[in-house]
Amino acid sequence: MKVVVIGASIAGLLAARALVDVAESIAVVDRDNPPDTAVARKCVPQGRHVHGVLAGGLDVLQSFFPGILDDLVADGSHVVDAAQDVLWFNNRGWRLRCQCGIKACIQTRPLLELHIRRRVSNFSNVRAIYGTRANGFHLDPARKRITAVRLASESGEETLLPADLIVDCSGRGSQTPAWLAANGLGKPLVSTITVNVGYSTQYFRLSDPSALGWHAMLILGRPPSVTRLGAGFLVEGNQLQLTLGGLFRDYPPDDHEGFLKFAESLEHPALFQVIQKATPSSAIFTYRFPAHVWNHYDHLSDLPENLLVMGDALCSFNPIYGQGMTVAALEGQILGRCVSETRDSAFDVHRFQHKYFRGTSGITKAAWAMATGADLAYPQADVRRPFGSGVINRYFEHLISLTCSDKKALMAWNQVTQMKRPMSTLFAPSIATRVLRRAVAGAPMPNKLE
Repeated sequence: MKVVVIGASIAGLLAARALVDVAESIAVVDRDNPPDTAVARKCVPQGRHVHGVLAGGLDVLQSFFPGILDDLVADGSHVVDAAQDVLWFNNRGWRLRCQCGIKACIQTRPLLELHIRRRVSNFSNVRAIYGTRANGFHLDPARKRITAVRLASESGEETLLPADLIVDCSGRGSQTPAWLAANGLGKPLVSTITVNVGYSTQYFRLSDPSALGWHAMLILGRPPSVTRLGAGFLVEGNQLQLTLGGLFRDYPPDDHEGFLKFAESLEHPALFQVIQKATPSSAIFTYRFPAHVWNHYDHLSDLPENLLVMGDALCSFNPIYGQGMTVAALEGQILGRCVSETRDSAFDVHRFQHKYFRGTSGITKAAWAMATGADLAYPQADVRRPFGSGVINRYFEHLISLTCSDKKALMAWNQVTQMKRPMSTLFAPSIATRVLRRAVAGAPMPNKLE
């Protein structure tokens, strides 16, 4: 089987890894020429900002690439406890600090991508076609299958790359809907929720990073009025990577003085106090994210039977919740399971496609519900709310507050938001009872930062 993966994103690299055991050849096509160093790529505009792999995604990375965590640590990454070493300020209080046993790996996006790309390139049946743009699909006469991907080189020369299976991992800018429509197959239904998020990120050198006593700090917004947030990560090179963000066009500025004022305006001044006298080691980088977008390819009746879509090309979420890379990893895990289940039988690509989209549906729904549910708590989100969303939002408001004082609630919250347990965990009787008790009796005093 000849596979073409469109996009050398983390999703594309994981798709290639998931298919190495079943494919004769895998061509990874990307218009960029990724460097063999940990620097941000031109075609990944969000790459300079804070990124995190949630615990569920980290589990997949370790299963796909044994030993990758050790390699990352040797290159400057930090493996930490998600509750002990990551400080969270939310709903006017600090979450409990305790050992929860859930690992987080902290580094810049370019370093993580570099290590994944190097590992994938070691497989003999994987070939990189960089500096080349995917330009469309060539279908069979019945328009049931894609027979080749149209490629355009940097010089503009067009060629056809034959394929038995195509995986689109080209991100939010995916042209697959347009290419399907151009072939008379229609476009997938799309769910969209506009949030207009803006980021500004700057790096700082600290005189003594170990004196902070933490590896990451997040100061989050609070519906319905507080739209600003900040995330500081200690990354390789002992630098503090600080991303400031704002929802609904409350964009942070791109000048240093404005950056400091925005940091000071967060609900807690802890991050501002760290950078107030620190030395900037970079320019300020900005990024805009307009909307959550979910392309429902599984509902498109004329979808070519050998086409899969993965990562942001399938569904992209508000990046402030840090789900993107982990969702891509879990989709890659589903793809790998589909491979293992078909390896010993005649390969039926249509059945393979059905199993993949059915398997990824639950992952997408859970991540979408968590991310959009949080944003819909803001009245500025101009979209029709699902029935009962007000009750659910109040439930989660109480639950988030409980994470400041109740270890059992904190553990459940971390397991779900780190994508290791299903969302139903948060409605288990032992958790719901705690939420109800808080709603009736009120809250304890918020934790103070030690």
